[in-house]
Amino acid sequence: MTPLGSTSVLPSAAVGSPDARLVIVGGGQAAGAALKTLRQLDYMGSIVLVSDEAFAPYERPPLSKEYLWGMGQDLRAVAPDERSNEQLRLDRRVVSGDVASRTLFCSDGSTLSYSALLLATGGVPRRLRVPGAELGGVHALRSAGDALSLRRSIERCRQERRTLLIVGGSWIGLEVAAGAQAAGLDVTLVEQGGRLCSRTLPIAAADWLRRFHVSRGVDVRLGCSVLRLDGDADVRSAQLSDGSALPVGAVVVGIGIDPSTSLAEQMGLQVRSGIVVDRNCRTSVPEIFAAGDVAEHVCPWHRVPVRIETWDNANRQGAIAARQIAGSGAALQLVKPVQALGDDLQGPLEGASDRSCTAPPWFWSDQYGVNLQVIGAPLCGDTVLAGAGGNATVDSPLFIYLRGDAVIGAVGINRPREMRRLRKLLAERSDLQRDALIAEGFDVAHAEPALCS
Repeated sequence: MTPLGSTSVLPSAAVGSPDARLVIVGGGQAAGAALKTLRQLDYMGSIVLVSDEAFAPYERPPLSKEYLWGMGQDLRAVAPDERSNEQLRLDRRVVSGDVASRTLFCSDGSTLSYSALLLATGGVPRRLRVPGAELGGVHALRSAGDALSLRRSIERCRQERRTLLIVGGSWIGLEVAAGAQAAGLDVTLVEQGGRLCSRTLPIAAADWLRRFHVSRGVDVRLGCSVLRLDGDADVRSAQLSDGSALPVGAVVVGIGIDPSTSLAEQMGLQVRSGIVVDRNCRTSVPEIFAAGDVAEHVCPWHRVPVRIETWDNANRQGAIAARQIAGSGAALQLVKPVQALGDDLQGPLEGASDRSCTAPPWFWSDQYGVNLQVIGAPLCGDTVLAGAGGNATVDSPLFIYLRGDAVIGAVGINRPREMRRLRKLLAERSDLQRDALIAEGFDVAHAEPALCS
């Protein structure tokens, strides 16, 4: 293994020669994006993808949308078909690995050697830790199997005229709430915190979203949590912290995920909130990469190490890792391995002040036919441009956030054209200023302090 802090070049077998062997651990969006990119690059080495699911990597956004409601019966593969240099080993897990010999050990007793390794292990939904959480009808939504199971419970709710309880004001929870309400179900959503989507939305945008769901008939209860679930085999009622007892037919738990870092930890990789990677998705071991929900990287927009759990980030990082592994991205020589940064992540970080090296984070959600988009890092703003549509009483607000005079993020609701323009501008300009925004035709005459905390 290459000593930490040194420079090295990966052996030729790791950069796309016919003798190379890449192993991808995981079957989610990042794994699929890597596989798709390697095909585009005509990667010559062998590729083995190991996933604990029964399907090849498939698109995840439809799970909480059309697939959940039976409007799309088939999963959409990220990288359809299979090439002659690829092997998909499904329904099994990699349980451990040895960095020195570059060997992985699988749950079925098989072993795999690798020249390069991509960890795209994603995360597992956090469980509701209250009495009764193990009852039938209590669901997470992370996989196709989860969606099918939840679909059956929702149908029971409809037949028995019972309430669907959503626990957690997350994007997943809100999308399920919107679909269920549109399908004619009674929906109650409880959120322990003081606002919806607190990890991504400042106060004004979150409040607009709350009032939007309430106007559609969803019973939204902030500062409220589940104390206990009751039932026989299946859940039948929920005792809430506001003192109410709510009859329910099913429960959807959307309170976040825990990154699947156990394999990385066992192999001795640097792990904090996730597997630590540099801007090229390389971990503290030069021949091992990580991408997607499991990867922690220094985001120049947030200015701190973060994990970004979005479809866009998983696709982007999967492609970056693939280009590095294939040798067609930036130079393969390691100038500064991740571990050389040490634990001093409070100080200056490589790329932390240079936004030109990366496009802004981007996320979207569709609810009740309304499109919501988030660009950049709105929570890091100190000023909101209310003249750009930031009045949260209008039907289609646009919130643009500044840090100083620089645009740091935006939240748009049914404003696809403006958000598309902003996303393009922020990707092209490393330091988009308020004056430049005005020159581009955005109405930003009125600014007010941003309420983000």
